[in-house]
Amino acid sequence: MTSLSSTLTAPSLSLNALTNPQVTDAMKAAQAAMAGNRTPAQAAAAQLTDAKRADMTAKIGVSAKQFEASFVSVMMGSMFKDLDMGGGEGSEAFKSVMMDAMAKKIVAGGGIGLASHVRTEMLKMQGLS
Repeated sequence: MTSLSSTLTAPSLSLNALTNPQVTDAMKAAQAAMAGNRTPAQAAAAQLTDAKRADMTAKIGVSAKQFEASFVSVMMGSMFKDLDMGGGEGSEAFKSVMMDAMAKKIVAGGGIGLASHVRTEMLKMQGLS
């Protein structure tokens, strides 16, 4: 029987991880953030230009809407799983495409309100709100 202490070992760090410039920059950003009582994301966001901030905010909005459309599509797929379109195997593939298209239209018309909440949380995670 092995003892608990023999099975628990400390993780080893590779020298490459300590010398990688991206890791070093991330460590510096994290240290700076902790010194100012900010998260690393907030510290990174504070250094963004207005144009970059607007670009990231727009991309997050698009991602949130895409997420909502995927969610609505899955939800509609469950609702219409027993719908027989009368076309055999091809109709099943078409039904999937139709659900995706309908979900995108629903989201374009205002959706179910999920995208705005997802967007808000994504902006918080990135330190942009």
